[in-house]
Amino acid sequence: MINWWNELLLIQQIFALIALPSTLLIIIQTILMLIGIGGDSGADADVDIDDGIEVPDDGLAIFSVRGVTSMLCITGWVAVALLETSLPQGVSIAIAIACGVATLIGMAYLMRAVYRLQSSGNIDIENCVGKIGEVYIPIPSTGNGSGKINLTVQEKFSEFTAITTSGEQLKTGAFVRVVAVSESGVLVVEPIDKKN
Repeated sequence: MINWWNELLLIQQIFALIALPSTLLIIIQTILMLIGIGGDSGADADVDIDDGIEVPDDGLAIFSVRGVTSMLCITGWVAVALLETSLPQGVSIAIAIACGVATLIGMAYLMRAVYRLQSSGNIDIENCVGKIGEVYIPIPSTGNGSGKINLTVQEKFSEFTAITTSGEQLKTGAFVRVVAVSESGVLVVEPIDKKN
């Protein structure tokens, strides 16, 4: 290792001093992320604007710790490698910097794509209103008790507690339309014909 270091030109040593710690930081970040520490950079937070409008952040953060560290790592190692070639020193440094900037921008778009894959998994029960479901557990008439219905909401097949204001009991297999959501989060349904 010492022989390798001594054989480097001064400019290569400078770039190696940039590349070595940034490589170590990337390794530490990766290990911490694999064990579940430090994986959230806050890219999914809302941004408040002075006029009171909230604009959701799209997750594109060019200058993140991960992006800058990656840029320094790539710039350093590419410069060390290119300064060994017959390319002029200025061209080698320019190419190394261009590779680093490309890495910075690439990391920003990659992390944005990763953050867009995240989902809270929560179902907003208000999205059930207007949907058609099927009775799973019979629902007693006129709110005298609750039953269960199955329906697809937010692309998820789910089971919900339901009541009806209808004068008839809704039997298993009957199709119903959700007309409201009670304050306690129970769906209010009404029967519909199978053809609807």
